[in-house]
Amino acid sequence: MPSLRLLQSLLFSAALLLPLASFSQSPDPLTLLKEMQQSVRTLTYEGDFVYQFGDVLNAMHIAHSWQNGFEREELTTLTGVEREIVRQNPGQTDSDGTRVSNRLLKAPTLMTFSPQNLDGVYNFKVLGDDRVAARTTTVIAVLPVDDYRYGHRLYLDKETALPLRREVLNKNGKPVSQQMFTAISISADAATDVPAVDDAASEANYQGPWRFTDLPKGFVMKVYAQGRTNNGHASDHFVFSDGIVRISLFIEDKTTAKLGRRSSAGPVAILGSEVDGHRITIVGEAPVDTLKHFLKSAHLQQEAE
Repeated sequence: MPSLRLLQSLLFSAALLLPLASFSQSPDPLTLLKEMQQSVRTLTYEGDFVYQFGDVLNAMHIAHSWQNGFEREELTTLTGVEREIVRQNPGQTDSDGTRVSNRLLKAPTLMTFSPQNLDGVYNFKVLGDDRVAARTTTVIAVLPVDDYRYGHRLYLDKETALPLRREVLNKNGKPVSQQMFTAISISADAATDVPAVDDAASEANYQGPWRFTDLPKGFVMKVYAQGRTNNGHASDHFVFSDGIVRISLFIEDKTTAKLGRRSSAGPVAILGSEVDGHRITIVGEAPVDTLKHFLKSAHLQQEAE
């Protein structure tokens, strides 16, 4: 009798393959992902997209550009409370040479995978062609090798590799969140003054007392920052990534931290617990069991260690 894990794998693969026709000669999916990584930053584009988390459905307008070495992104809500968000130079270098990692500290508008970091923790398949926002796309499945991360189905514009649709999939191949352009205008010319992304070399140089042992395969610390909570108390912020998933850990003294609760919104889970006299809150687009694994991995180094 086949194992449960095997049956889940078969269901996952079947769900990915059903709606699409396969290529006779498929392009290399990693090459397409690398093109996508650059197109998100270098292209000028403007359009409307919808995004769904669980039972919530919203819509936004985005205008993105790269001009004279500066990346700019303007977001305007089209549903719910009227809001406008402006992001400038996410992921670039500040004047003092410090890498600014806003794309890791905050969820990206589209997605900024790091293809060079994905080998060994994901498998890739080109599924065929589909149509999004009246444009032909190549559809790529990004399949996790374990249960610590979700799967992804990406619809990349044939002409530019810009991601026009993204689905986050659970282990049964069912969407837990979706993001899709309904209309988009893309400039024909990409910026030429954009530095190459080398996310593999951007690991955080953390020398503090916290240790994170036995992390799930592929996860490395990308960001460490010290800050203050809304109540003015000191807080340590860590971000771990496997090239797609971002897991944020917030560590505060337990005497000042508020007691958190387990919750989730679509694919994003939140989990809190007390560890070595501190309150740790973990947030990430990952299954709850993954966040539990991170909690178990964290400990305060003793002086004798």
